[in-house]
Order: sequence, then structure tokens, then C-alpha cells
Amino acid sequence: MPVDLYIGPKKKGAPWWQGCMLSLLILVVGSYLAVLLLAANGRYISYEIPLPEQLRPTATATATPTEAATTRLQRADALFLDGQFESALSEYNAVLAMEPMNDGLYVRLVKPLILTRKVDKAVEAARRAVQINDQRPENLIALAEALDWQGNYIEALDLALRATELAPNSASGYAVVAEVYADLNRADRALPAAQKAVQLDDNNVDAHRNLAYVYESRGSYKSAIPAYQRAIQIRPKWAYLYISLARNYRALNNFKDAIATLQQAQKIAPKDAQVYDELGWTYSLSGDNARAVAQLKRAIELDSNWETPYGHIGHVYFVQQDWEDTVKNLEKALQIGGNRLEYYYKLSLAYVNLKDCGRGKQWLDKAIQINSQDIAVQGALTWYQQHCEGAPVPTPKKK
Repeated sequence: MPVDLYIGPKKKGAPWWQGCMLSLLILVVGSYLAVLLLAANGRYISYEIPLPEQLRPTATATATPTEAATTRLQRADALFLDGQFESALSEYNAVLAMEPMNDGLYVRLVKPLILTRKVDKAVEAARRAVQINDQRPENLIALAEALDWQGNYIEALDLALRATELAPNSASGYAVVAEVYADLNRADRALPAAQKAVQLDDNNVDAHRNLAYVYESRGSYKSAIPAYQRAIQIRPKWAYLYISLARNYRALNNFKDAIATLQQAQKIAPKDAQVYDELGWTYSLSGDNARAVAQLKRAIELDSNWETPYGHIGHVYFVQQDWEDTVKNLEKALQIGGNRLEYYYKLSLAYVNLKDCGRGKQWLDKAIQINSQDIAVQGALTWYQQHCEGAPVPTPKKK
């Protein structure tokens, strides 16, 4: 039989459920009072139950909250479109510090890194994006573009083609395919890809820029010019597009329009060393060496760690037969990473003309090691032999 757990007879009176409710109420009130007592002693703070003001702990000063990533990202994008690439990179990196696994941020770094001549870093950023997500077409496109600028054309082409397979309507994908094919001297495939990119998106700057580049690589400078002009309409603050346009005017010996285009670029990018270098080089090719030197010196002031303006100004001094300044600038170009063949044989000729045959021979040997069959190298060798070895000038054979 059931055991009766009550001691003594059951009492009649209030229903059983009222006692339960009373017990529950006592338990809740007791718990709340306990919380208040513990909070007052600083041993426990409940943020679920609001405490009276006098029982809350004293607030300590906190740092200003970090600006929202979305706000900084919008500012970075605006700076990028405005052609302020260094400032854009700073903002993108700040956002990346907040979201280090956001592959889209690494992709955003690639173009401004390329356009500020940090190609190796652009490749690193793009590879990181692909590591995070190798199925996103934009990541593959970014890596393909960076590798193309680095000169790694085969891997770039593979990635660009994969991107177009994943995203068959991507204008950017076909634009990069066109660029890589152009660099591989495959104009037969470059031009259709570039035209398809423009067809897919007429407002895509890379589509028009790379269509122009394909024409330029084929020597079709007159066809390249309107395509570069269309790219400038889309991104009027990107100085490198003006440089490309001027390069094609220059190839047509239209120095007037080339110079005017580069002067326009200087207005939108007054601190871009490449603009000054290109303008200086254009002045040099047009025969205005005084203006060339002035522009090239300004380029060096703006970026003293970039070898190209040293090479260009060294050439100007070489033409002027200013051998000491030729040596000074060409050696500087090599010191900071330049490796152009012309630096070596021009240095050899300059030293020979300075009556320093020993150094002339050193630079000549390096030029021969790079390309002994180059006509200019052969000319430098002949000059060295005539002035340093006393070799007689060959007498032309009679016919």
C-alpha cells in the first residue's frame, strides 16, 4: 500500500497549490536580495538584472570605439576611384586588420599595389585571396592580373581562363585573358578576348584599357588611342591611363599631343613620379634635353628608389656626352635594382671616354655576358678595342 509521508493527520484549509506559489515567491525575492548584496560587495554583477545606480561599479575610461569597417571601406573605394592609390591602400589595410579573412579585401589591394609599382606585394595579396577562396572568380582574376604584371604569363593565363569558366559573363575575366595573350604575343587570341570584354561591359575600364593594350602590342597605335581615351572617360583620375595614351602618341611621333596628355596627367597626379619620368622621356625623344632633365630630376625627387628615371636621365647625359653624369646615374639605376642591357654597355662607353679602360672593360664584360650578339654591345666592344687595346680600324674591302 502507498506510504503516507505526512506525519500526523492531514490538515484541512488552503488548497495545496497556494503553498507552492508562496514558496516560489519567497525563493525569487530571496535570490534578488542576494544578488543585490553581492553586487554591493563588488563580488558579482548581473547585467541581466538592472541594478540601482548607487550599486553599480564605477565606470573606467574606455578608448574611442574603432571606426566601422564598412565606413572605412567606402572611403578606401572612393580614394581608389579618385586615383589616390597610396591613401586607398592605407585604408584597405586598416579594414583588413579588422577582417583578416575577408578575401574580397585582398582583391581590392591588388590594383592599387600594381599601379604604385608594388607588383610583388600585389601577387602576395592575390595569392592570399585565392588561399581563402579558390572558387571565387574575382580572386582568380586578381591573381592572374598580378602575375601578368610580374611576368609570370603561363600561370596568369591558366588562372584567367579558369575565372572565365567560373564566370562566363565576367568582362574583367576576359580583359585579363586579353592582356596575358597580348604579353604572350598571341594577338590572334588577345583581340577576340578584349572585344568580348568590351561587349560584356562597355563601362569596364579594364576592358577598354586592355583592348587598347592589345592594339598597342600589335603596333596599331591609331586604333589604341580611342580605346585609351574611352578608358580615361571611365576613370578620369587614373594617371597611368594618360601615360598609356601618351605612349601611343609618342609612337606616332606626335610629341605635341603626347606632351599635352602627360601635362594633363600631372594636374591630376602632381606627386606621381612616373608621370614626370614619362614626360621627361618624351621631351628627350623630341630633342628637348633641357626640359627632359628638369622633369626627370623631379621624378627622382618624388621616388628616389625607382630606377627608371635614373636610367632615362643617364641616357640624356649620354647623348649630351656628359660622361660623368652618365656614370653617376646609370650606376645608381643598377644599384637600386635596374638590370637593363643598355645600362651596361653605355656605362662601358662612358668609362672608355673618361679614359678609364679598366672599369669600361668590367661593364662591357657584363653586357657581353647578358647578350653578346646585341648590335649595341658589339658596337661597345669595337669602341673599347679601338680606344683601349689599340686595335686598328678594319679597312673596308674593295668590291
